[in-house]
Amino acid sequence: MTCRYTSKMLLAAIDEKHKGTYDFFCLPIDFKNKCNVGYAFINMLSASHIIPFYETFNGKKWEKFNSEKVASLAYARIQGKAALVNHFQNSISTRCQ
Repeated sequence: MTCRYTSKMLLAAIDEKHKGTYDFFCLPIDFKNKCNVGYAFINMLSASHIIPFYETFNGKKWEKFNSEKVASLAYARIQGKAALVNHFQNSISTRCQ
């Protein structure tokens, strides 16, 4: 199985326009195939960063690969860096920064 976006690649795409606007990023990885599971978590430093981020990514196709998949953004059930760190800290199948 070929993995598509790695956490490094996804962060590079995010950082093109949104570097310094978030304090938490997590791309869950499937333990068996070591590929991402198709979604990520990101915590923005300020609510003012959400709309520009949304406008950049929501509904957009992933440019690096010939894929019909598009990004879809939604608010997460878990909010805030501390809560996200607490939730993911014991998970061995995620790549969080």
